[in-house]
Amino acid sequence: MRRHGERVAVRWQARSWRYRELDAAVAGLAVRLRGRGLGRGDLVGLSLPRSPDMLIALLAILRTGAAYVPLDPDYPADRLARQVADAGLATIVTDSATARRFGWDPSDTLLLDADPPAAETGLPDPAPDAAVAIEPGDPAYVIYTSGSTGEPKGVAVPHLAVVNFLQAMAQRPGLGRDDRLLAVTTLSFDIAVLELLLPLSVGAEVVIADADAAVDGARLARLIEDARITCMQGTPSRWRLLLESGWQ
Repeated sequence: MRRHGERVAVRWQARSWRYRELDAAVAGLAVRLRGRGLGRGDLVGLSLPRSPDMLIALLAILRTGAAYVPLDPDYPADRLARQVADAGLATIVTDSATARRFGWDPSDTLLLDADPPAAETGLPDPAPDAAVAIEPGDPAYVIYTSGSTGEPKGVAVPHLAVVNFLQAMAQRPGLGRDDRLLAVTTLSFDIAVLELLLPLSVGAEVVIADADAAVDGARLARLIEDARITCMQGTPSRWRLLLESGWQ
């Protein structure tokens, strides 16, 4: 991220963050996470509404050497409870409203809105961001599928697989630094890794669709036009939403 300092990294609604601002916000939150003793080998739950804070938290968890476990706040409470119980999380990064909704113990959570990161307060002045040694086989994230029994089943995806995937997708179908990619997918589907990390890996721009726009064809079509989106991936049902709204 530091190579692209003054370029815009993230847009959300009417706001934007340059790469240097995003990097500073990630560094500040990573310091807070390390202050809780989090590091390589830990699993950290991530449960936030769609916003730049979600991306900042994801990157900060990775920067500590830990792996993130997405917990979509729109999912049923009983499903998330089973995931939390199964994963053995070191902590959950969330906000006050989400923590109250699911009855999570405050001592087991880091509430971003209780001590807001840079996305809300401006650039922090974090402690030095020491490099963390990780191995290619270390998990980057754990994604939960339904499993053959219907119970959530966690699958660990290592850093090596993520890097291979991003490098391959940057080449074909291809993404360059002048592209703007629209991120519409819930973090609980691992194609979200493409949407959030591929643009940042090449100095491009990621535009995060909020939860309402992501499921509304007309709003999504307006966002594509207004943000001058050059790239988007989606399921057949999402493309159908767009086409039915009159988008071409």
